[in-house]
Amino acid sequence: MLTAACGGSSLSSTTAPSTPTTLHAEVSDPVGDAVASPGVSTPPDLVHGTVDVAGGNVTLTIQFAPGTLDRQTTRLTIELDTDQNPATGNPAAGPLGIDYIVDMWARTNQTIIQQATPTTCTSGGACYAQVGTASVSVAGDSMTTTVALAVLGNASGRLNYRVGSYAYPQSTTPTVVADFMPDITLPPARVP
Repeated sequence: MLTAACGGSSLSSTTAPSTPTTLHAEVSDPVGDAVASPGVSTPPDLVHGTVDVAGGNVTLTIQFAPGTLDRQTTRLTIELDTDQNPATGNPAAGPLGIDYIVDMWARTNQTIIQQATPTTCTSGGACYAQVGTASVSVAGDSMTTTVALAVLGNASGRLNYRVGSYAYPQSTTPTVVADFMPDITLPPARVP
């Protein structure tokens, strides 16, 4: 499911991260709070998300309000703070130091994983660099992707995150973010 290359070095048992076998977290968002944009009749409305960490992978499942996921235009951006430190990564999201972005697009059934590049971002360059891809599964009113923790810098799976949804019509530029989960005024969600 994931296309990525891995290095060939091994960690000794004293330096290997201590990762629990499984982690689980959930986040919810009110139905009907998505913001409409010009040209988008029904904005993608986030209502629930789950993050499951197991077997060296993180699986992200995002649920939309019924009828608001459009397979042709809906995109998600999931901002990950993989070290749970707002002072590292790209700190543009307030209490969330973004280390990685998981960009899911229903139309292409593809996820693009990007790593923050804070030094080039502060000097006017690109803020993120692609480090991997994965597939997206679209079923009913939900989108799911699974990403190897190795692609996320061998993160432990404990992370802070925020999900943003928006429409991305083929012939135009993206609309404004339709919905955040949790809302932008709230602290980010957390995988403890």
